[in-house]
Amino acid sequence: SSGINAEYGGFRLLNEVLRQYDRLESGQELDLSPAAVQPSGEDMSECVQNEELVEKMIENRVERARQQEILLPLNREELAASQAANPWINRTLHTLGTAEGLVKLKKMCKEMGVTVGCYSFAVLFYAIAAVHIRRKGGEFPTGGVPTLYSDVVANLRSRVDPSPGDCFMLCIAEVEIKEKIEQGTTLLDTTKYIAEQLKSCMEEKKLPLFAKFKMGVETGKYSEEFNSYPEGSYSEFLPSNKVCYNYPTKFSWGEMTSAHSIGSYWCPFFANQVMLYHSVNGVMNYSVVCCDGENIVRDAREVMDLFAAVMENSDKIGENTTVMDFVKF
Repeated sequence: SSGINAEYGGFRLLNEVLRQYDRLESGQELDLSPAAVQPSGEDMSECVQNEELVEKMIENRVERARQQEILLPLNREELAASQAANPWINRTLHTLGTAEGLVKLKKMCKEMGVTVGCYSFAVLFYAIAAVHIRRKGGEFPTGGVPTLYSDVVANLRSRVDPSPGDCFMLCIAEVEIKEKIEQGTTLLDTTKYIAEQLKSCMEEKKLPLFAKFKMGVETGKYSEEFNSYPEGSYSEFLPSNKVCYNYPTKFSWGEMTSAHSIGSYWCPFFANQVMLYHSVNGVMNYSVVCCDGENIVRDAREVMDLFAAVMENSDKIGENTTVMDFVKF
């Protein structure tokens, strides 16, 4: 793992629900021990102060909004229809890998000297670009592929002082990564470039500054311009690498074989699509949350299926793999 991950609190909560249910099914009393109330992630992030860097982050984000081109734009009619529904409609798609696929993935990453996390972010970029190229006729565009941006969900727990430890709370931030995929750019090139971006982010301690950055974007001097951009133009695919479910999966009533994250109204405000993945008992679980609609779901499913296929078949990936190999994958 790259160390950029989230949902520790969610997995801990899921484990507690299953554990207590197992006690009831076994004829035992509930084992209630309320968790201590923790400060908010914003309050814990006060340990890092750097107004100059926050201002630079805000300016970079606004400049991105001015330049960013969504590769798989949302169908506006379908988006409007999904937003008009009551309750709000988001779809969650999911698929499973294999134990063999995860073994091959870890082996390949070790041999190439990259982390599974950074590799997965690069694979997602290439999957989006490949589906974009397929929609354009299957040939690499004469004008190139627009620069891809993503906001990676990151765990704050180990990056604030004092650390809240293993707790029930939403304690996440986001960090931006980007890549300009040329026809000759390789997947390994992009993986290493993303690793450099994340390393720089950690060294500059950007994660604890996320709350101030987000507030500045939404309410600061650029807020009117930033908020004028239409829905569906904020962020394309947001990846959440949740790494591994490290809790018991066998109970008196049965066995848990997979876990999927179901989004309710994340999209398109959090991002147009949210890709979530992790392993349970040595098998990768993949989910993508998206708005409803035939074309929107088609694009999200094609990206998810291609992402999962590449992650599961890493033996078919080499040092010279390019986006055009993804188009034909």
